[in-house]
Amino acid sequence: MIVGAMLLKFRMPASLRMRRDTGNQGSITVVEVRSLSSPEELQRYVNFSQEVYRDNSQWVPPDSHHLVELLSGQGGFGPESHIQPFWVEDAGRVLAAITAVINDTYNRRWNERLGHLVFFEALPDQNEAVEMLMRAANGWLRARDCESVRMSLLPGMQLGLTIDAYDEVPTIFHSYNAPYYHSYIKNGGFRTECGVVQYQVRFTPELADQYREMVEHAVKEGVQLRRWDFDRMEAENETFTSLFNETFQKHFGFMPLPAAVMNGLTVGLKDFLVSDFTLFAEAEGTTVGFVYSLPDLNQAFHGMRGKDLEENLSEFQQRLQAIDHGVLLIIGVKESQRGRGVNLALAARSYLAMIDRGYKTASYTVVMDENWPSRRTAEKLGARVTRNFNVYRKELA
Repeated sequence: MIVGAMLLKFRMPASLRMRRDTGNQGSITVVEVRSLSSPEELQRYVNFSQEVYRDNSQWVPPDSHHLVELLSGQGGFGPESHIQPFWVEDAGRVLAAITAVINDTYNRRWNERLGHLVFFEALPDQNEAVEMLMRAANGWLRARDCESVRMSLLPGMQLGLTIDAYDEVPTIFHSYNAPYYHSYIKNGGFRTECGVVQYQVRFTPELADQYREMVEHAVKEGVQLRRWDFDRMEAENETFTSLFNETFQKHFGFMPLPAAVMNGLTVGLKDFLVSDFTLFAEAEGTTVGFVYSLPDLNQAFHGMRGKDLEENLSEFQQRLQAIDHGVLLIIGVKESQRGRGVNLALAARSYLAMIDRGYKTASYTVVMDENWPSRRTAEKLGARVTRNFNVYRKELA
């Protein structure tokens, strides 16, 4: 894997350097794409989003430490993942940034040579700079035998780019992106490959009654639901990882994720999880399904924007206690157990726990457009689509 000080130096051809007339008494600056490797550069890459979204009230800052780990190749993917961040700068000012990724596990699973572009950020009105940046990232992927590239969706790293609801704060694990990003991407030769939806439900007493019936039906079918044991979280993470990889193996964009990556959702977030929200389903002595839900932590993080959490711990804790929206992020049932209402029972039990904590609403995310079994589950739970996302693709000539 290409990480840290071992990053391969990527020589930029002259075409990826551009002379720009500043209009200031004939002054000329050089716009240049650079491949990044040092911790200082990666931290600056992460901090760049603060400049992009400085005046945007809906943006939620990323977890800086975690994102730097991902960019440096230390995010738990191991030697199967090859990562190279880039930015384009003008006289030392960053104009846009993007990260190219090749994951060998993904390519073996789908028998293709696909690269990925993630963590794209750019200032407005930087068409030429963004074109240079994408040309460099695509060139890096092409030089490593990639035949095509997908943008904005890679399990364990990034979900799709939002195409609407720009006036709302994104839910946890979704990131905000500027509306003009889509023009940059389309001008870069990408097409829409897949749509993604997020559902939302507003809880009512009538829905709560329906949820109880869903749980009772599954129990009559011999299905038992149990909370995750947070005292054995590492062991629960192994079960979670195994079930996730089995139940999602046929889904668009899937690749088997190592326990070290899934560990970030479990052990890493243990202090923020609610045991009643995370459940396993068991039948005939076997674990056959799971649901992973959590409080919408973005409600708390958004309110703390610009404040140091340690220095304002009391306020942050108050914001955590005030969360009233839950996020059902992942739900999976073994193929042999589908049709017994296990999926509905898992989601319903998780939602009932949210209602018991005083939550008013919940999301059901992330769902691919063509995943109608999951979409019908969301609809049976009383949820409706409230946000949409795009995944892009481009063939590399």
